[in-house]
Order: sequence, then structure tokens, then C-alpha cells
Amino acid sequence: MSRCSLLILVLFSSILGFSQQVETSRFEVNRWSKNQDCQFVSFQKKGGMMAYETDKTDEDKNRLWNFVTLDTSLYEQRSDLIPLPDKLRLFDSKSSMQWAVFIFVEEKVTRSDSVMFCAVTYDRLEQTFATFSDRLPERSVLQSIGLIDGTLMLSVNAKSGGGFLAQYDLNGNTHRVITPNIANDFILFQFEALPKERVFVLAAREFVEKHYKATSFMVYSSNGNLIQTHRFENGENAGLGRMCFALDDMRQLTVYATLERESNKKVSVEGMTEDFSKIAVGVTWIKFASGGMQTKTYLFKNLPEIDKALTASDRLKVKEELLKMKQGKKKEKGEIAFQFYAPRLVEYAGRQVFVAEAFQPIYHTETRMEYGFYGTYPMRYTIFDGYDFFSEILLAFDRDGELKWYNTVRFENDLCETLSKHALESVCHNELLVASPSHNTLRYEVFDVDGTPLLNQQIAPLDFLYGPDSFDDEYYAEMEQWYGSRFLIRGCQIVQNPVLRDTRRSVFYVQKVEYE
Repeated sequence: MSRCSLLILVLFSSILGFSQQVETSRFEVNRWSKNQDCQFVSFQKKGGMMAYETDKTDEDKNRLWNFVTLDTSLYEQRSDLIPLPDKLRLFDSKSSMQWAVFIFVEEKVTRSDSVMFCAVTYDRLEQTFATFSDRLPERSVLQSIGLIDGTLMLSVNAKSGGGFLAQYDLNGNTHRVITPNIANDFILFQFEALPKERVFVLAAREFVEKHYKATSFMVYSSNGNLIQTHRFENGENAGLGRMCFALDDMRQLTVYATLERESNKKVSVEGMTEDFSKIAVGVTWIKFASGGMQTKTYLFKNLPEIDKALTASDRLKVKEELLKMKQGKKKEKGEIAFQFYAPRLVEYAGRQVFVAEAFQPIYHTETRMEYGFYGTYPMRYTIFDGYDFFSEILLAFDRDGELKWYNTVRFENDLCETLSKHALESVCHNELLVASPSHNTLRYEVFDVDGTPLLNQQIAPLDFLYGPDSFDDEYYAEMEQWYGSRFLIRGCQIVQNPVLRDTRRSVFYVQKVEYE
């Protein structure tokens, strides 16, 4: 029988009071503004670093950022204040065993200005910080960043199409620009670093007369040299959506992508990389092998019981469609579709598990009475409530692209204002763990190599920093693997404590949990 233990918190708070704390496996930072930036990067078994914006400025009106180095027990090792221009916001951060990189971009840019960005780097071996800044062409958009060893790569899109990669060698302090060689109009759609394989993968959407026609894939070595290039043409009324990348033992690129329905309408490429409104009707597996391209597509409507991952209202719509088709009142379509955010790939038992979080925007209408010259009249307003992340879908593929099993997990997350990752998937003790933190609890399920659930969904409460603490509210919570069977949960909380002078505190927190 498989071992299915609970997620055990390694936070040991003294029950005698907050002043007699035994071990700190939770680190907190006061949150002074809802627009305040904060991020954490991992050095695996060597700890991590938390960077957060303070409410202080120096004499030159530069904003002070605090970079705190933590050990694996989340004890503070050192703290460094670095001044940065006040007009910058934290875009993203990446780390390797040696380097941590934090990228800041200009918050408000006029159409005619070039875009300034600033990088703060930390060399863990030398224990030194460095900063450098650069400017991107006017109206360009920083899409994503990747880090492999000491090579930092920025994916940059022009506002109306086209784009380039900016490569920075952190060891040699050199910089160059890499422009993809694509004949048609294009945008850089997805960019990802694969540190284990030591390559960067770029996916660019091609457009012919403003119609999305194909996707080009380019694989770059860790030093920025182009080593592979491939092209996939869209099928009729269908195109590739969000993607994940993998390299097999033969260094052949495999792409796992959602399949989206494409209309014949012309589209504007402006802002397309941030468009998550399209629905996915299936998943496509593509391998660019030496003997030619291999593809397989799996539509959700052909997967039995996949409809249980839908919301109750969407499930009812699908049943009504099927009933009308049986009665001959409607032509056969019967598509089961989802909106997905940021799919992920997990290698488990010799298979690649493609995981995607399904969400839907929620609105409600309000009627208000307006006053005019002829009296009062009602006006209806549509109000955006947030994004409902209601389900997670897992599909396991073998090396030949055969779908071996699939399953779904429902976490019933609360509405959130922005799109963000809510769950984590990881392999621990030969089991596939799927977990999601919410409201100071951790919900999780465990699957075996055949995709069979080993236990019903479990809920484990999370401890606080001090004994008398109690949960009040939460803005977001996300989870990531740290090292081995250890994980980090981080987010924003409001915590009550009747013992402290400030009984109600708003904090960024990082908390360590372990799967045993």
C-alpha cells in the first residue's frame, strides 16, 4: 500500500507566547501598501532571498529595496538596502545555484519614450550585489525572462509585432541582441529556460495578413547560440495556445500545447501574449524528431468524464447541447472547452504530466437609477468580480505522445482580481502531489503512477509565527517546491494577535512545509 502521509508543517511555535519561539520556519515582512512589491527566489539547499520594497527613500528620492538572505530554516542571514529609482516596479525574478536576478521596469512610459529597465543581481558565491540598467526600444514590451547559470535572457516584443532576445552574461559583463530569423510578421509568444537541459526555448506566432497561421520554435544554447529551429502550421480553424516544452534523451524538442479555436477574423498582435480569453478545446502533442514532425491531438469532448472538471453551469450547458443533438435540433458540435492559465509540465514515472488550471471571469449586473431632463431611468452596469480558478486538469503522456491517463482536481479557490498560479504539482516519495494553499490551510491530493487518487482531498491547517496569532484575511497565496520534499508557501495575509501592541498586522509571508 502506498504511503500517503499528511503534509507536516515544520513551524514550531511555542504555546507559551510569541516571545518564546522555538524555531522560525515562517518569515514575515510588514506590508505597508497594497501596491508594494515583494518576491522570493530559491537557492535550493542553500536557502533563498526575499526582495521587498520599503516605505523609505534616500536623500536623492530613490526608493530603498531590502534584499534579505535566508537560510533553509528561514532565519535571516543578512539584509542589504539598495536604492532604485522610485518610478520602477518589480517585473520578475529568477535564480540559479549561484545567481539571483531581479528585473525592474519603468512603471509609466509615454508612447515616444524608450523603456528603461534595471537589473539587481546577487552572486551567492561572492556574496556581492551589482546593478545595471538599459533601455529598450520605444513602445516595446518586456515579455519574460530566463536564467541559466550566469546567462540572463530577456524576451522583448515590439508593440506592433516583431521582437528580440537580449542576452546578458553576468560573469563576463557582456551583452548582445538576438533577433529571430522569421520571414512573416511575428510576435514572441512564449519564452522559457530549461536549466536542466541548459537551453532556452522560444515560441513565436507568425501572422500572414494579420491572420495567425503558424508557430516557429527556436532552441538556444545556454550561451545564446541557435541550435534548433522548427515550424508548426495551424490546422483549419485551430491553433496552438499556451505551451510547455521538453527535450528528450536525443535532445529532440517536444511541445505540449492547448488547442484553441481560431476565427477567420483579422487580429491585432498588440497585447496578444497577455490575452487569456481564448478557450481550449483539447491538447496537442508535437515532437520535432530527426525523421520528421510527429503530432497527436486529444479533444476534451472525446475524454470520458472530463466534463466533471467544468463548473456546474457549464456542465449543464453541455448536457443541454447533447440533448438537442440527440433530438436533431442542433448540428453536432459538443465541444468541451476551458480557459487555461500558465500550463505546467511535471516528469513523473517516465511520463510527462501536462497540468493546466481552468478559470473563468465572473461578472454581475447592477441596476441604478439615473436622473435626466425627462426624469429618472434605469441603467444596467456590468461589474467584474474576479477570476474563479475552479479546477485543475492533469494529462499524462508517454514518450510517443500517447495519453496514458488523465484526472481532475477541484480546489474551489476564491475569486482573485488578477490571473496568477494557484496550485503546485510535484513528485515526492514516488507519488504525484497536487496542492493548493488558501486561507491559511493547505488542500492536497496524491496520485499513483496510473493516475489513481490515493486518498480524498486532504486539508491541513498552517501554523503562524506566534502562538496567539489568528487568521483574518488573505490576498493571495501560492506554493513552490524548494528542495527535496520541502515546499514554500508565500502570499499576503492580515493576522490578528491580541498580545502584540499592534493587534492587526498586514504582512508578506514565506512559510516552509514538508511532505513526509
